[in-house]
Amino acid sequence: MGNLLKWEMKQTFASKAFWILGGALITLPALMLFASLAISSGMTGFNAFLEGLSNYNAFVIFLIGVFAGIHVTGAFEGRKIQSAVMAGNSRFAILAAKFISYSTAVALYSIASIAISTAVAFGMQGVNGIDGSFTREIIARALVYIVVEIAYSATCFFASMLVRHLGGAIGLNLGLMLMSNVIAQLLLNFAWAERFVRLTPVGQSMMVLMDMSNSNIAVALVTSVAAVAAVLALSYVKFRREELK
Repeated sequence: MGNLLKWEMKQTFASKAFWILGGALITLPALMLFASLAISSGMTGFNAFLEGLSNYNAFVIFLIGVFAGIHVTGAFEGRKIQSAVMAGNSRFAILAAKFISYSTAVALYSIASIAISTAVAFGMQGVNGIDGSFTREIIARALVYIVVEIAYSATCFFASMLVRHLGGAIGLNLGLMLMSNVIAQLLLNFAWAERFVRLTPVGQSMMVLMDMSNSNIAVALVTSVAAVAAVLALSYVKFRREELK
């Protein structure tokens, strides 16, 4: 498993998709925030920080599906998965290494993008408007948000396991991310639906911006871990039965 993971990480970090899409996910949210603050300076540093998180999620919706499609579908089309199976590696080990490398890439994108956007927010607007401790409202919120984004992005990993055509996988990923985001926003308009939306990564990508209570932090983390476990389990069920050609 160790050698397989090292090989998978090396393949991921050497790919053009990792750097090109990563560059867009890291820089575009900060540039959008910079442009917004340059036009209107009435925002506090804390509100600018929250907008930076929201901007990152918006670009994740549109771009992470492309990376997932290339990362997963490209491995099948390039017969890398088939070669790993023929080399005697278990299918679960192959899938786990692929998922870990994907999640690592998403985590790195999230950390870098949020760090840059936060620097822009507080650099331009000052460290103000924070109602509570800096540790909870900024650092803890950013860390929880990163976990939520990894779980939300895992949706695209599973979708890419279902569709082996690159264009189809990217299209399906984009549709799923957009639809889930729109549906979650619509449901949040109804008080009865909020408790259900909280139990999904897409819902927590919105709730964490508003609620950093201990209870919601716990829900966000448990929900994210459960979503990741479900994606890994369902992907393995699909991959275990797959006839490789």
